[in-house]
Amino acid sequence: MKTLSRGLLLVYMAFSVLAVTTYWLSGMSLFDAFNHGLTSIATGGFSTSDLSMGKFDSNLILLEATLFMMIGSMPFFLFVREMHGQHGVLFRDQQVRLFVTILLVVPALLTLYRWYVSPVEFDLVNGYVSTLFNVTSVVTTTGYASEDYSAWGPLAFVLFFFLMFIGGCSGSTAGGMKVFRFQLSLIVLREQLMRLLHPRAVFTRNYNGRAVSDEIIASMIAYTFIFLLCLLIITVALAALQLDFITSLSGALTVLTNVGPALGDTIGPAGTFAPLPELAKWILSVGMLMGRLEILSVVIVLSPAFWRS
Repeated sequence: MKTLSRGLLLVYMAFSVLAVTTYWLSGMSLFDAFNHGLTSIATGGFSTSDLSMGKFDSNLILLEATLFMMIGSMPFFLFVREMHGQHGVLFRDQQVRLFVTILLVVPALLTLYRWYVSPVEFDLVNGYVSTLFNVTSVVTTTGYASEDYSAWGPLAFVLFFFLMFIGGCSGSTAGGMKVFRFQLSLIVLREQLMRLLHPRAVFTRNYNGRAVSDEIIASMIAYTFIFLLCLLIITVALAALQLDFITSLSGALTVLTNVGPALGDTIGPAGTFAPLPELAKWILSVGMLMGRLEILSVVIVLSPAFWRS
């Protein structure tokens, strides 16, 4: 544990220094580079401008930020293992491979959609860089924005909503439901379908070369259920305060996944949470804490059984 802790600290500090230096050499002021370097690796997303990363109007900076957000959303212990000579372990990880695939495929398809909708006005290169950056920002729960992606059309609007669920890899600084939970869900789904075809067959669940126990599956199902239940409760509570459906639902989702901006005119990437009622901000604050602490730990602490024991 001592070796791992030192390794994690060293890797985190090294990537942070690299991010700050890279931003500075790319044209940011030292103040801007320092702030954005820290919030990129931490997937915190705070910027020194209301325009967020749109302030810098540079494809190079957007691509650099995309890379650093991806790094911050990968399992840091795998970087430590790479550092100790286990070369290639990072991209042999199933979670990392799916995570990178999502960030390569989705922006490419969304860029083609945007080009198809507006072939004359759309600049393919700049459009791809912007799409890649904003998709990465939402998936990694960083929360940067270079422009108002909710105005890219109905498909983009819906796609960004579902991308908010994903999050980064376990063992990273990112929030969200985490990629591995979706992979485990697919494993369970495949097993159930195969049981319908072969009722007497014996199946094994394997993930990253290891057997997946029933306890892990049960934990994943419990987390998913409590996540959706909290999403329902917060959405209904915000709607009771006279907020519209998109603001209520996307606001509840963004706090539970710790993305940052939500969708719509009020709290979307071009908006702010400032106009919301004070009670709504209290509700959203609780939601952010629950999302950051993986929900179940908060539920356990608040349960009477915990205090009786």
